[in-house]
Amino acid sequence: MQPMHMEVALFGAAGYAGLELAKLLATHPHVKLACVASDTHAGKPVGELTGRDHGPLTFVTTDEARTIAARCGLALLAVPPEPAKLLAAPLREAGCKVIDLSHAHRGAPGAVYGLTSLFSDEIRNASLIANPGCYATAVIIACAPLVRYGLVDGLFAVSAGSGVTGAGRTGADDMSLGEMYGEVRAYKVLRHQHVPEIETSLARCGTVSRVVLTTHLLPVARGIFATVTAQLASPIASDALVQRFRADYSGDPTVVIARTPEEVSLRRVVGTYACMLGVATDERGALVVTVALDNLLKGAASQAIENLNVMLGVSRTAGLEHLARHA
Repeated sequence: MQPMHMEVALFGAAGYAGLELAKLLATHPHVKLACVASDTHAGKPVGELTGRDHGPLTFVTTDEARTIAARCGLALLAVPPEPAKLLAAPLREAGCKVIDLSHAHRGAPGAVYGLTSLFSDEIRNASLIANPGCYATAVIIACAPLVRYGLVDGLFAVSAGSGVTGAGRTGADDMSLGEMYGEVRAYKVLRHQHVPEIETSLARCGTVSRVVLTTHLLPVARGIFATVTAQLASPIASDALVQRFRADYSGDPTVVIARTPEEVSLRRVVGTYACMLGVATDERGALVVTVALDNLLKGAASQAIENLNVMLGVSRTAGLEHLARHA
């Protein structure tokens, strides 16, 4: 029988994704938050930052949290890659399962890629989960059915934009919302770190061509919006392809298939656990898929909660239902 109240530890709780995790864990019906680590805020009540009722729980240092976490069933790491590497190994040796939100363990031996929409069967019995990147989550979910059925001839060209919280709390002026107001710019052109995990994951669905991802900073706080374009191997009507996507994701409570690409928008998904897709084709076989999600939720924190839920054997949306209000 699965535990109804697993004790969990959270590291890196003062970052954007970490704060979202702390909020979600505060009301999760199947876990108890044993400790919340933040060296910056150690000693402060957790509720001061989250606005949630955490009772007497206060932030502790990373060293203090290590000791507490070793007694827990699971630890969530919302820290940069190098600290995640240092934390994960001893926690696992102590018998604690780990969900890492950084890219430290994506593709690493022994780690399971935690995209619940595709790989829940592997996640269920894993001891180390590599939570997917936000861009990767959007692009993989958008492209997986196309790869599975061999529908695309050639590469996937992806133009995607993110709100400034996608960069984390960098403190850099050029990443602030004030500096980004009225501005859009590309970054990491032809060298974005999410491309390998996108191509690797899609290759598990079938034969995949190259993915060219061009990312942009948007003048918004949060959200991912991506447009995928490709050439179909054979023309398929838009309505028929929409039905195929709906059939593929019929059992997935987190994926919403819109009637048209134009219906997909950040406003419909920000603040929710949803990933929203829209598909269209033309008579010459051109394909467009639009996709949107909240980079801090489906792209990070609520995805981690989905992984936790799959490991516990409970509903994937346990502790997330209240986030569906805008979807």
